[in-house]
Amino acid sequence: MNIHFDTSDVMDKLGKISENLTDGLQAALGEAGEIVRKDAVLSCPVDTGRLRQSIVSTVEGNSAVIGPAVDYGAYVEFGTGAQGDKSVAHTTKKQWTYYSGGSFHTTSGQPPRPFLVPALKNNSDKIKRIIRQAVMK
Repeated sequence: MNIHFDTSDVMDKLGKISENLTDGLQAALGEAGEIVRKDAVLSCPVDTGRLRQSIVSTVEGNSAVIGPAVDYGAYVEFGTGAQGDKSVAHTTKKQWTYYSGGSFHTTSGQPPRPFLVPALKNNSDKIKRIIRQAVMK
């Protein structure tokens, strides 16, 4: 005697649940990323406004990616040289000279002016709540 179980209905339902969960999670990541982006924009140091205007949020796979499109954003966030954030690799030079705008400039680096990491930390509870709600639907 043989017993046969047909699980095709269960598999179809599980597939729909997984699809709905993925869609909900993608939407939650987009919402959470936008919250962090807005906070980063508000706390971003401004000189010309280029850095602030370049901060974007996108969803890539199962991650929200928030950051500036300009190449110098990391230097503002973490600083540079001897004055930079010690948790990030920097040059060991005490100072250096570079040529720009028709003249030479000497610098020992710049201190960090974080705007992205604080935006994430300040909103971590909101982010957790948004993702929890999406997963529980």
